[in-house]
Amino acid sequence: SLSLEMTRKVLIVLFIALMFCSWDSAPEAATIYVRDNYSSIQDAIDNALAEDTIIVREGEYRENIRVSKPLTLKSEKGPDKTIVKAAKSGEPVFYISEMKNAAIIGFTARESSIAGIYLNKAGNIELKNNKTPQNRNGIFLYSSNDNILTNNNSNANDLTGIYLESSHNNTLEKNEANSNKEKGIFLNASNNNNLTHNIANRNEWNGITLWVSNNNRVEKNEVMRNTYSIILSGSTGNVVNDNYTWTNLYIILPIILIYIGIIMFFIQRKIFSLFYSEL
Repeated sequence: SLSLEMTRKVLIVLFIALMFCSWDSAPEAATIYVRDNYSSIQDAIDNALAEDTIIVREGEYRENIRVSKPLTLKSEKGPDKTIVKAAKSGEPVFYISEMKNAAIIGFTARESSIAGIYLNKAGNIELKNNKTPQNRNGIFLYSSNDNILTNNNSNANDLTGIYLESSHNNTLEKNEANSNKEKGIFLNASNNNNLTHNIANRNEWNGITLWVSNNNRVEKNEVMRNTYSIILSGSTGNVVNDNYTWTNLYIILPIILIYIGIIMFFIQRKIFSLFYSEL
């Protein structure tokens, strides 16, 4: 009958419309709060979906965190209020391995004998506004390309503030790597990286080191009061331009002593001349 045929057509149209709706309704990215939805950062990561954002409330956390999916991990109130200490010192505090498209923003990561933040074969990772003191290395990139490190503070580590090994096409901008027991920023076999407006002061060895690293751009960095400022070894095609360096203490000190010696000589000579002239 006509009514049955119309009903059949309406059902077909509805079915097609539902199919289109189901195809278009991809799950929206969620925002997850640690200490509200989950008690630990790792639990939040494990239960998150790709492209979710995890907001971590202020406080101190004792964890080793593995970021295993593309998401944004962000502290609510910045690195001074959100501190993560390594539960196992032999592992990084934050570890991202063999993945792309994640962000770690606004944490303090400390007390790891490996690194505060470690990228292993990772790409398109954003590290921003983090502090990584009191680790073996502050931030370590191994075979990790196309990452952006901005406004991180990697001071007072046992070896190096920021270490790149076999890592290419990364951007390091406005980071600090001060008072580390060996080097501030160290590139080993790492090419085509851009280092601009970073600060690497008072490190016990080198401020910025390029070791067998080619075609990097090192510009407008402040590199002062290290044993050596900027060192290139076995490296070609690098642009090192307009960096603010100050001669290290080990060179300044002998010059100061020489001037002091000259001044003392003339003072003594003046005193002796006055003494003998009176006689």
